[in-house]
Amino acid sequence: MEYTPLTGPQRRLLWMRLGIRTLIFLLVLAFGLLMGFTLLELVMPFLLALLFTAVTEPILRFFHNRWKISRGFLALVMILVVVGALGGIVAALAVKGWREVYALYQDWDRLWETFQGIYRELGTMFDQVLAHFPSNIQDIVHDLSDRLLAWLNELASKLVPKTTSAARSISSFVLAFLFFLLAWFFTASDYPNLRAYVSKHTPESLRHLWNQLRRAFSAAFGGYLKAEATISLGVMVILAVGFPIMGQPYGTLLALLLGILDFIPILGAGTVMVPWMVVDLILGDWRKSLYLLILWGVITLFRRFIEPKIVGDQTGLHPLLSLLAIYVGMKTAGVLGMILFPVFLIMIRNLWKAGMFRATVGDIALAANDMNAILHSGQGES
Repeated sequence: MEYTPLTGPQRRLLWMRLGIRTLIFLLVLAFGLLMGFTLLELVMPFLLALLFTAVTEPILRFFHNRWKISRGFLALVMILVVVGALGGIVAALAVKGWREVYALYQDWDRLWETFQGIYRELGTMFDQVLAHFPSNIQDIVHDLSDRLLAWLNELASKLVPKTTSAARSISSFVLAFLFFLLAWFFTASDYPNLRAYVSKHTPESLRHLWNQLRRAFSAAFGGYLKAEATISLGVMVILAVGFPIMGQPYGTLLALLLGILDFIPILGAGTVMVPWMVVDLILGDWRKSLYLLILWGVITLFRRFIEPKIVGDQTGLHPLLSLLAIYVGMKTAGVLGMILFPVFLIMIRNLWKAGMFRATVGDIALAANDMNAILHSGQGES
């Protein structure tokens, strides 16, 4: 294949473009890693207010045009209705959940001893199987087992104080919630004027860039996160109903935690329920294992029925890419990163499909062609 080298001015202009794009990418990446989550936490009440305004705007506009009532009054009534309905549900769940958290804290020593007893019993059964292996392999497995138990003990000791000290964050949450309500009211009351003002004072190039980012953002957050939140909420409801039926202690708390785990891509409630089911079966508690199997079967049927209808092609990510995004998010920003990094990857994929990186890819291809020409000719144009 024949490669044509670029002229000197062409090459300088090409590498200048690539250098500027690389610098912008590195600056955005550094800002996102260093300040992204801090900034997100600071502006979260206002972003949520804007999101709630965008979702409820069609309803508000319909009643405003139909009844000719001021937007401010309608916005106030709508906020009171939504907050009242959701607040009642959340308050009931919070009270029950807090009681279970407090009971768990009070009973933690006994539960940890029970867990250690189950762990030792499983270890005894495993030792009987391990006895058929060479002694060096047995030593390695025992060492790993001791380290696992020590890690679980350390994790539990860190988790419980964080759980019980959550009440100290209530005042901060209440303050942020009040700012969210005020921002939602002011944004919903004057939404058309705010849009017109921003559109009037924003250059055309920035509006075009914003439209591309908004479409990618809507597909990732409005599509994927909404679908996953709906599925996780359904799983949480199934568990909240199923655990009390089977007499499981701390059923509401477990349903909440497993519902949150189900929200994380690739993971899910099954990562806990399936091993739990197997352990109960090994220990001879076949009745509880059967209950868990039935409950997990209901969740599986629910996901199989509802997921194709509401998720569709919202993600489109290969499982390996999802796993990579989850790992990078976990190492960078913990649980929140595990949720948000796959979403950011979906946004990048959508921007790629929209052609936002077409010029950059063309320049990279041109640079590769130029380097091939230099390497094949042994010299380049000066």
